[in-house]
Amino acid sequence: MSSQFLFSLARWLICNRGLANVHQSIVNIQGRSMKKALYWIYPFLFAVYPVMALAVYNIIYIDPGATVRSLLIAVLLTSLIWMLFRIVVRDRDKAGVITVGALILLFSYGHVFIQLRNSFGEAIRHRLLTGSYFLIFAVWVWWVVKKLKNIVTLQNVLITVGCVLMGLSIIQLAGYEFFSKLQTITADIANVNSNQKGSVQTAENQVLPDIYLIFLDAHTRTDILKTHFDYDNSAFINDLEAMGFYVAKCSQSNYPSTRQSVTSLMNANYLDQLPGVTKGIPPLNISLVNETVRSLGYSVIAFENRSNGHFELGEDMRLSRNQLALGMIDLSGGPNEFEYMLMQTSVLRLVYDMPQLIPGLNAQVLTSGEFYEHYQQTHFILNTLPKLPKTQSPKFVFTHILVPHPPYIFSPDGKFSWVKGETAGYTSNVQFIDKQISEVARKIIENSKTPPIIIIQGDHGPSVSTATPEMRMSILNAYYVNDKTKSELYETITPVNSFRIIFNNYFGTTYPLLDDKSYYAYGEGGYSPENIVPNTCVMP
Repeated sequence: MSSQFLFSLARWLICNRGLANVHQSIVNIQGRSMKKALYWIYPFLFAVYPVMALAVYNIIYIDPGATVRSLLIAVLLTSLIWMLFRIVVRDRDKAGVITVGALILLFSYGHVFIQLRNSFGEAIRHRLLTGSYFLIFAVWVWWVVKKLKNIVTLQNVLITVGCVLMGLSIIQLAGYEFFSKLQTITADIANVNSNQKGSVQTAENQVLPDIYLIFLDAHTRTDILKTHFDYDNSAFINDLEAMGFYVAKCSQSNYPSTRQSVTSLMNANYLDQLPGVTKGIPPLNISLVNETVRSLGYSVIAFENRSNGHFELGEDMRLSRNQLALGMIDLSGGPNEFEYMLMQTSVLRLVYDMPQLIPGLNAQVLTSGEFYEHYQQTHFILNTLPKLPKTQSPKFVFTHILVPHPPYIFSPDGKFSWVKGETAGYTSNVQFIDKQISEVARKIIENSKTPPIIIIQGDHGPSVSTATPEMRMSILNAYYVNDKTKSELYETITPVNSFRIIFNNYFGTTYPLLDDKSYYAYGEGGYSPENIVPNTCVMP
């Protein structure tokens, strides 16, 4: 639905017909009953509209399910304000008009604050704006109670404005949903046509296994944990091995940063060997692994996280706790991304900025809302992964879990808790994720009809200030694969050879193994011998 059409419609409704005429057209549809209903409903239109308008503006990034809780709270808040002022002024109609004014002020506060800050900088303070808002609201209440004579006319105007605004939002949402469904139908038809060609089989005439690629950001090896963090996670390693994993106990990453490491793994090659690398690291949607699994008939599933857009694979499904992908609407958890946007654009901006207003408050907890969302999304990923084996196969699941990477917000038992100190924080997060991933892996294996391929891998070592190059390059690296593949794995394998070995054994490719090198280079250059970190790991 084009914005030009919507604006034209709005202009016709408001300007050509006039607000009074539009209102008359509305109430004439059902006569007096409709008119009576609108007089009861119109304050709620002004409560629901800001939520819907924000959802429409960010429709590409959120799922409608993320708005459910906000809509319910908006309706409840409106009811409470209306009831309060009905008791105070002893007039239903005036209470309704006052409520509309209150809602406009409440939902506009953050928008106004942001605009003023952008225009005038730090000169704009909350105390100045809140004082102005209180004054405006006080004048509004006084005018409605003492001076307003023809309340019916004002109600008619408010009803009309509310209906027009809601109508435009509904049209936009309906248009987006229509075209989204059309795309889904087209994709389904394509899948049906593709499936008619027959199931894709391995060389051994077996159904293709699901592939789970699970990155645990900054997860290091057992020996590094013992030496530098005084923590022994051998129980976790033993548990993986008991399940059938091969754990490369002396593995290193090929690069010290996530973007470099993941790109190298997904291309099964070193970055300086990729075409056009001098112009930037290529995105994952054109990586060798992504293109290979798609050519074999795999669907690609990825999870939402706090990482940047480089990790877009053009996936068939992107899962977030704020989406309805698995038929879930979370009404009880912490704030989601959409709700944080609503907080910043409404009067709740005061809560969001509270540490700036009251010295001594924990700024990390209150201002870093995305960290709590990260906490929630991490639990969503861990709870959802075991359910995926029951979905359609074959599938390639890309999972980037930002743990034990900072922020260190996980207690060992999984509670939201800021852990002070890098060493304690990192250790606490390792304890949490090791326990969780062990259970996730076990359930994936148990729930899979065909034995899956599971790679659990750190993209690099600890992100602590005391990390040496050796620490930074040392990673957890575990593989759940068939016996033939397992026999070709080795203790010092680096990620660049992971899919070379797997593809050769499962899909009949003939990729030669590369020399295992670890470049301590963060830029797009520096891939030179002097930047290679030798593997000095001693087998336990």
